[in-house]
Amino acid sequence: MTFRLQWGLAVAAVLLLAPVAQAQLQSPFPGGAIPQFVQPLPQLSAAGGSITTVSGNGSLTMRMCEFKARILPPGTFSPGVQPETWVWGYVPGDSCPTTTQDTYFGPVVVATRNVPTEVRYVNELGDASATNVLAYKKSVDQTLDWADPLNDEANACAKAETIPAYGSYCASNYAGPVPAVAHLHGGEVPAEIDGGPMAWFTSDGNYQGSAYYSAPFTSAGGNEAVYRYPNSQEAAPLWFHDHTLGATRLNVYAGLAGAWVLTDPDMNLPANLPGPAETIPLVIQDRMFDTNGQLFYPADSYGGILWVPNPDHPYWVPEHIGDTIVVNGKAWPYLNVEPRRYRFIVLNGSQARTYALFLENRASETPGPSMYVIATDGGYLDAPAPLNAAGGEKLIVMPGERYEVIIDFGGLPAGTNLVMRNTARNPYPFGDTPKGSTDGRIMQFRVTCGASGCPTTDESYDPAAGTPLRSGTDTIKRLVNPATGTLPAGVTVDQNRQLTLNEVMKGPSTAIDPVTGLLTDYPGGPLKVLLNNTPMMGSHTRTHNDFVPVSLGNLSLGFSELPEEGETEIWEFVNLTADAHPIHLHLVQFQLLNRQNFNVNRYTKAYEAAFPAVAGDPVCTGGVFCPGFGPPLDYNTGNPRALGGNPDITPYLQGPVRAPLPQEAGWKDTIVALPGTITRIAVRWAPTDIPVAAPASQTYFPFDPSNSLGYVWHCHILDHEDNEMMRPFLVELNPLAPIPPLRPFVKGIDY
Repeated sequence: MTFRLQWGLAVAAVLLLAPVAQAQLQSPFPGGAIPQFVQPLPQLSAAGGSITTVSGNGSLTMRMCEFKARILPPGTFSPGVQPETWVWGYVPGDSCPTTTQDTYFGPVVVATRNVPTEVRYVNELGDASATNVLAYKKSVDQTLDWADPLNDEANACAKAETIPAYGSYCASNYAGPVPAVAHLHGGEVPAEIDGGPMAWFTSDGNYQGSAYYSAPFTSAGGNEAVYRYPNSQEAAPLWFHDHTLGATRLNVYAGLAGAWVLTDPDMNLPANLPGPAETIPLVIQDRMFDTNGQLFYPADSYGGILWVPNPDHPYWVPEHIGDTIVVNGKAWPYLNVEPRRYRFIVLNGSQARTYALFLENRASETPGPSMYVIATDGGYLDAPAPLNAAGGEKLIVMPGERYEVIIDFGGLPAGTNLVMRNTARNPYPFGDTPKGSTDGRIMQFRVTCGASGCPTTDESYDPAAGTPLRSGTDTIKRLVNPATGTLPAGVTVDQNRQLTLNEVMKGPSTAIDPVTGLLTDYPGGPLKVLLNNTPMMGSHTRTHNDFVPVSLGNLSLGFSELPEEGETEIWEFVNLTADAHPIHLHLVQFQLLNRQNFNVNRYTKAYEAAFPAVAGDPVCTGGVFCPGFGPPLDYNTGNPRALGGNPDITPYLQGPVRAPLPQEAGWKDTIVALPGTITRIAVRWAPTDIPVAAPASQTYFPFDPSNSLGYVWHCHILDHEDNEMMRPFLVELNPLAPIPPLRPFVKGIDY
């Protein structure tokens, strides 16, 4: 009752603000009022569509630009009038657009294996104070550990666990030059060009994460960086997106994402498999819009709606779930298809939403046709994995994951309308059920025939025929037996790590609302989310054995996991939170070993009882959970079975191990870690195509992965990774491999 009263007071207070504040007032527009299946799906320019396709076989310039795009359909607000939405996007070429674009998504870079791509990224996003993208302008949270360009990453607000009262700095949005950096998600690349969270640089060229991260790759102007990607890995559906520390969720939400399709003409794939130009991307995102058709990010009290559970982070939403589904930059589009087979790349580019996808005939409300998964994040499966729609099987895709699928529309009469449906609860898997009329729908497929009629034959690859995808020496190098969820003979594990996923909660509180200035009741909820109970930089009163300190100029860094190049490790993610998390490792692809339930209550009691007391800390009194402390035991010796510093999970395991689903039985860089579950992956710190039985002297990358800039692993729910659910790791060189200067660089690559 009090909470509802505060909403009303907030509305009245906002309306009394100064004219400048009134001009920026945003009120959310309900997704259910947006017309559906009105706009055609943007396709690749190679197929006549509006998503720019560029060759990655050489050099190209990629600009980060602000422009208008047609996301919402005509008639959203006025009959016959199409809204125009301010967005950010990656734009190849010499200049930013000056006219309204059909879509913000893209481009799609088509690269060839072992042919390097040199990308010059130019940040032309201007100042936050002047941007028209209100979702960014009003949602940068300076209480997070973030890029903080104007304060040399001092993060004055983030240093305190709790902000008891708001000053003008902490409660105000950032108004300086926009920081950004591009990360090639899934790329096997040197740390220097990984585009990690600390490698950001600003639009005015005056600030960067650190000279050690950006200086060798930026021009004299400072607002650009040149990355030369090796493209030395197996063919796979990669993507690139912004990765700025503490602001990734906002930059991606504004539109900074594109696809990277890596091809291999020498790979033994079926000759009649549709090629990249015939492949249709389906980049699925959820968004919210305001009553003016602009992007709305629910991070403050504008419009009288209190979205933030804790005053400690006044502009951070624990998990943003939008009410409008956008595919390839269009709200609820449609695609005309002939009755034949099509190949799609499905990418979940959302902030936090999980999708459970299947097709349904609208008229009969029957499921189908089925999907056949042919590739995962890191490359092709040995054989297609069918998802039987009639049997209720769905494609589960968490943020950051990619799947290539074939859908056969053959035999469907012209005029058939199909809808791609979504039934995933969010937060996944126990949250709210999507509404069947809005976020339960993704897009529409309309079966049509050309002027010459419907095709009578289809000579393309038929995934239902049982023909393998990969053959000969091109089959997957198996670290895991996917049928049993066990390690096959010949796989030697060099190290085990058992690591926890933790959520730090806070109870109800009362504080001054930063927008209205009113004393407001906050409900409480997630305060931050952690990996192995440690903030990204390892900061707490304890000196962590799991963080090795490294000094780089003005930065004092700590690295957590220290794997050795060429070795194989088993990582076990013990999920102590209530939700699933998509865990992503930079640099490497891995294979899912298995999943297994554990007794959450019993293990949690043992875990909490292991924490020592921290002198002077009223919360960490010993025998209770100490948020942000790190693991309760010594990282190296606390658990004899596995590194990580957590009590052994073995006595608390329940039920059988669950082998990977058929569609997960390939190389992955992002994996679903379910609540109440231990998720085990096999990670080999070497390229995926090296045989498992290869001697240690041959298991190394074609570049030096040991640069002290390091890499990160993190949750790919963007709201989580922006608030501490990330850890830096450093790869140590394989002592049996050639020293880096003597390694055979790929086609003349040098760094």
